[in-house]
Amino acid sequence: MSYLIILFLAFIQSVAFTMASRSKNRDNKFYHASCSVFSNGIWFLTIRELVAADLTLYLFFPYVIGTVLGSLLGAEASIKIEKVLGAKT
Repeated sequence: MSYLIILFLAFIQSVAFTMASRSKNRDNKFYHASCSVFSNGIWFLTIRELVAADLTLYLFFPYVIGTVLGSLLGAEASIKIEKVLGAKT
């Protein structure tokens, strides 16, 4: 069961990290601050879950799969949000 939790948290963590990374280069400080709080909060929860699961090797694959898929979705979501906000580079 913890592998599903890790997969989910890693996915959300990567979405948030990708959005925070892109938001640094935009002219909207509120957008960047929001993405940063989201990213750091999810990172903390993910690390907490990994430590609670004793960082066993079987969590490597769900973590990597979650982060790759999250990064792809995070870029797409970020592009759409930036268009709505009118956030420019």
